[in-house]
Amino acid sequence: MSDEQQKGPDADSEHFHAIWEYGLNPSSRQASKEDMSAARKAMIRFALEHPVRDVRTYSGYKGDLLIQITTTARDLLPLLKAHAESLEMQTVIKERNDIGIHEIYCITPDEDVYGIKPEGL
Repeated sequence: MSDEQQKGPDADSEHFHAIWEYGLNPSSRQASKEDMSAARKAMIRFALEHPVRDVRTYSGYKGDLLIQITTTARDLLPLLKAHAESLEMQTVIKERNDIGIHEIYCITPDEDVYGIKPEGL
């Protein structure tokens, strides 16, 4: 398939180039140049030293950066919470007692992303 066939019908529009940056290698994009913060790395390392079932990282809809740690050891939650808060992270705990799964979300704001304004501002 030629390059012109891959572009699609709207590939010549200015809007297309502004959004997709056609032909730009993904590793050269700004998002690929950013590194995970030291606090998030430290929290993940700390969690992996304990009996955790899963660790995930992702961005929330308000631009927050989240680490989701899942464990079956309920008594581990206070330790994870204390460590996250010592790293100046906000925490939210979600417990699924019916299936024995406990999750802690460690949250740090992403200063490069604009959040949704709270109602009334």
